[in-house]
Amino acid sequence: MEGEEEAPGDREAEILEAKRAGAKINAALRMCLTPEAYERMANVRMANPDLYAAAVRQILAYAGKGGKKLDGMQVLSLLKAMRGGNRETKITFK
Repeated sequence: MEGEEEAPGDREAEILEAKRAGAKINAALRMCLTPEAYERMANVRMANPDLYAAAVRQILAYAGKGGKKLDGMQVLSLLKAMRGGNRETKITFK
C-alpha cells in the first residue's frame, strides 16, 4: 500500500543480501582475474559503477566459456572497448 514504510528488519535483510551478492561476485572475479586485473576492476568499481557492472558481466561470461585468467592489459582493453575506445583529455591554458 502507499504510504507504508519498510520494517527495519526488511531493510537490514536487503542490505545483508546485497553484501552476500557482492561477496560472491568478488570471489568469482578473483578466480577469473590476475591480482593486477582484480585491482584495476576495484578501481573501476569506485570510479564508474555502471561500467564496472557491465565489465563484470563480460568477464564472467568469458570465464564461463572456460577461458584462462585475464591479466591487467586484457581487462584494460575490455574496458576501453566498452567505453568506446580511447578518449583523449585535452587541457587548454588561457
